[in-house]
Amino acid sequence: MTVVNDLSNLAITQVDPSDYAVPTIAPIRTAGNLDPVFCIHPLVGLIDCYTELAAHVDDARPIYGIQVPASGELAESFEALARQYADDIVRIHTDGAVHLLGLSFGGVLAHAIAVELQNRGVTVGALTLLDSDPVRARAEGANLLASMGDEIDRSHAEELLAVASHNDELIQRHLPGIYFGDILAVSSMGTDSGSAWHPFVCGTVAKYLVPDATSFDVVGPLVDSYLG
Repeated sequence: MTVVNDLSNLAITQVDPSDYAVPTIAPIRTAGNLDPVFCIHPLVGLIDCYTELAAHVDDARPIYGIQVPASGELAESFEALARQYADDIVRIHTDGAVHLLGLSFGGVLAHAIAVELQNRGVTVGALTLLDSDPVRARAEGANLLASMGDEIDRSHAEELLAVASHNDELIQRHLPGIYFGDILAVSSMGTDSGSAWHPFVCGTVAKYLVPDATSFDVVGPLVDSYLG
C-alpha cells in the first residue's frame, strides 16, 4: 500500500556533539521519557544536519546522532557498519522501541540498521528516510565536497572527503535487505525516492513530496507526527 501526500505549500541551532560513552553516538537531546530517535549520518559521517530536528520534535523524546567515530576507524562493508551501529544503539537503549531516521546515504544506512535490529529481535518503531534512494545514493560520490555544505570546517575537508569516499565505496556493494514494517519516505520536489524502497519494505511506504526534504523547518512537524 502506498500513501502519497503533496506538502509543497508547507532553515539549525548548531550543537557541537560532546563526548559520549559510545564514541559513535552524539547526544542532540538526552532528556525525555519517550522512545528515542537515532539520526544516522549522511555520506560525510557528521550529524550537524540533524541538530535543527530537536526544535520540531516532542520535548519528551531524546534524540541522538550516529556519527563516524573520531578514531577514524572505517568499516569493511556496509553491512559491518550497520552491525556496528546496531551494537552501539543497543548499548545505550535496552528497553522499548528504537526509532531511526536518515538523510540520503544516512537513510540507506538507517534501513540497514533497522533490518539488523529486527534480526536481533529489537523492536523498530518509526523508520524515516529523507531524500534517500537505495539506487540514487550510489551516485552521490560524484560530488562529495559539494555535499558537505557550507557549515563544515574546510580545514578538515580532506579528512571528510576520505570518509565520504570510503562510505561511497561501501554503498556501491550494498544490496538492501527486507525491512518488516512501515516507513516514511520524504522526497524533495522533482524526485520520488520513496518508490525505490518498495522491493525492500514489507509494509506501507508513506510517501510525501515537499519543497526541500533536507529542511527540518519543512519536514520536522511531519517527522514528529510520524514518531507518534
